[in-house]
Amino acid sequence: MVVDKFPTHQFAHVSSVLHYGHAGAPNSRQLEEADICLMDMGTEYHCYSSDITCSFPANGKFSCDQRIIYEGVLEAQRCVYAMLRPGVSWVDCHKVAEAAIIRSLLRLGALCAGDISIDDLVEERNV
Repeated sequence: MVVDKFPTHQFAHVSSVLHYGHAGAPNSRQLEEADICLMDMGTEYHCYSSDITCSFPANGKFSCDQRIIYEGVLEAQRCVYAMLRPGVSWVDCHKVAEAAIIRSLLRLGALCAGDISIDDLVEERNV
């Protein structure tokens, strides 16, 4: 399995850092034309909590690679939403989402699976 073709410059340089920016090192980087904005917002009220994450291109238009990633994540979300009902395990939801993400990475060319099926990739990862 190879995961080295995806051009990381398509996204913000700090995209792998959760909650980038704080008092000791503020978020001072200016958005650039090809950046993806990611907003992860949460709230809590009387012991109830909620969280939402959204992303969009800084310039208003996805590049081809960005669109593949965005649509892959959206497809994963839709697949999980379609199977949600009482009794469905979190692990099964996770595997369905992971399969959707793998399909988008294959389409992008960021992942080369060779003769291994998507189901086998998911199972190999979750062993």
